[in-house]
Amino acid sequence: MLISILLPGQVRGSDNANAELSQWCVYVHIHSDNSVSMQSPIMEMGQFMRTAGPMILADEMDLDWSLIQFDTTMPTFLRRDEQNNIVYAHAQIGTGGSQTLKNNWSYLRTAGAIVRQMLIEEAAARWGCEAARLTAKNSRIIDSQSSRQFSYGELAQQASTRRVDLSRLKLKHPSQFSIIGSSKASIDGRDIVTGKPLFGIDENYRNALHAVIDRAPAMGARIAGYNREAALAIPGVKQIVETPHHSGPHWPGGETQICAAGVAVLADSHWAALQGKAALATTWTDANRYAGLNSAAHRTALNALAQSSNPGKRHRDDGNVEQAFEQAEQVLVHTYERALLSHACMEPLNCIADVQKHHAVVVVGHQWPHQVALEVEQLTGIDALRVEVRNKRMGGGFGRKGETDFLREAIWLSHKVGQPVKVLWTRENDMQRDYFAPAAAVKIKAGLKQGRIQGWHMRQAQTGGEAESHGFPAHLISDCRIESLTANHPFPLGAWRGPGQMQQAFAVESMLDELAYAKGSDPLTFRLTLMGPAKIYPINFWAANEIDSGRMANCYRLAAKMAGWGRTLKNGQGLGIAGHFTFGTYVVFVLQVQVDKNRKLQLQKAWGVIDCGLAVNPNHIRAQMEGGFIDGLNAALFNQVTVQDSIVATTNFDRLRWMRMQEAPTQIEIDIIQGAQSPTGVGEPPVAPAPAALANAIYAASGLRLRRMPFAEHINI
Repeated sequence: MLISILLPGQVRGSDNANAELSQWCVYVHIHSDNSVSMQSPIMEMGQFMRTAGPMILADEMDLDWSLIQFDTTMPTFLRRDEQNNIVYAHAQIGTGGSQTLKNNWSYLRTAGAIVRQMLIEEAAARWGCEAARLTAKNSRIIDSQSSRQFSYGELAQQASTRRVDLSRLKLKHPSQFSIIGSSKASIDGRDIVTGKPLFGIDENYRNALHAVIDRAPAMGARIAGYNREAALAIPGVKQIVETPHHSGPHWPGGETQICAAGVAVLADSHWAALQGKAALATTWTDANRYAGLNSAAHRTALNALAQSSNPGKRHRDDGNVEQAFEQAEQVLVHTYERALLSHACMEPLNCIADVQKHHAVVVVGHQWPHQVALEVEQLTGIDALRVEVRNKRMGGGFGRKGETDFLREAIWLSHKVGQPVKVLWTRENDMQRDYFAPAAAVKIKAGLKQGRIQGWHMRQAQTGGEAESHGFPAHLISDCRIESLTANHPFPLGAWRGPGQMQQAFAVESMLDELAYAKGSDPLTFRLTLMGPAKIYPINFWAANEIDSGRMANCYRLAAKMAGWGRTLKNGQGLGIAGHFTFGTYVVFVLQVQVDKNRKLQLQKAWGVIDCGLAVNPNHIRAQMEGGFIDGLNAALFNQVTVQDSIVATTNFDRLRWMRMQEAPTQIEIDIIQGAQSPTGVGEPPVAPAPAALANAIYAASGLRLRRMPFAEHINI
């Protein structure tokens, strides 16, 4: 199969059936002076993927990292598969589900190894020797039997015409890695701190109109009237266009509002568009389907559903739960609640669309760039392969920038007015038109007999989605039932940095703590006893096929050791521990807090351990552990979307309290367990244990047990 190095005037294709692996080097240019230009093949929203992808490529290519210049562009290459679906032509550049590195691991390694072999074979041909005696290192091919060397730059042009026998290709053993496993700074670090225009919101597009949309204040409301003439009288305002309401099927189930009805003000500047929007004085009429939605009533209904005798969907029903409770010496029943959560990404939603007759350009930071091209095709009829998607770095995302509403608005408006359009949402729009993380009420009934768990019954009621049944303590308890109950409330819901993991970890790890105290046992010892002898259990989960109690127990031990678990603390101080398995990754945190007699909370220090298989970039793993844990703490303490009569009241940070820098732990220590397995997810796993670690620490410090998020309703910070 032919793999090509893309050089000016040197592009070669492949006649092999596996053409998706051909021409991968659209991401890498090797120049004659031995320098390298590289475009990262993976989208970026703050999780270091733009750095991790090139590290894998560069290591298998044996590139000298110091010789690489990184391009800020993130190209999108698409094709149609055998079923005519739009898919990525090369690397899986989309990002989400903590699967980005896992999905690209084999592809990028193989691609790098192929090019290394092409260069070796070119050098062997020039020297007239066996390729087996040649090695690659730091962008040079070296003859092990002499002092001869070639730089990659000297070989690249001719090497690009070579065919590689894939059956003889050898990937590196992990012991041979020189870049993978080392801590590399973000390739965008300098550009970020010097304010370079990396984000979609920064982009200026020639002849683009600036659009601000006056959206319905209540979910599902429709336009009753507005003052078109007053808006057009604002200097700089060019057009007023009504944007259509659109509903359809949406994860995690059921129909929801995709785009709200609105009135778009198009102007020659964002400021003029804002002024025009204010002049519209739009009036609205409510839609019955969404009328009366109330988040407080919704939480009450979820709790009642969890407590009810209504049968739920059973995901697990091992042994005989009823008999186990009858034989238990002590039975505990507690319910743990989570509110609707906001994304509140630092960069509000934005998109530029330039829809022409047979071609379109879209400039956006989106988690799934192929979806951008598909939206153009569906809305305009332009072939998705004729859409140029210019990817931009995302200022946060975590599910919200995988949605299509902000894409549809820009594409539809550009197609309607025949001109490039930049849509920029206000912060109020961003928070009111979010796809919220589902609220949940999780009731757990658990028994104790001779100090061990005797029966486990978890009933999880939530707006959308289902309880997870693959994680611990399932597998470890012989009598275990897990079921879901779904409430029928039409709140717009979406993925939120580990969609179902947080409520499960909060409930499970809080209940384990409560069982430990009821038994009179140390919470760490209780967990390690539950884990039992190290054993691997097969699971049916889209992101992993096994769960290992030994790896989980090891994370508990190491985190506790780092924190000095069992040491004497000052009065009012407490340590809380919590762990979770998800996306193939094991994470445990210990948190130390101080609680005074007035319930004033201070987060003091945290210690975290992660086992994510092979650690590609420890620097980015530490950053994600710190940031993810703080994100989880913020959700536990403050994040709560308030909806009153179908209107989102938490419209900005003056109404939606957010964690401040001085409120975060003053120090977070991270330990990374370096494994031999291929890498697993890092972006989402650190978030899940945070609420339980905090609740458990508060209890240890004060005796106050918090079971309802956000905690700031019950404690001062």
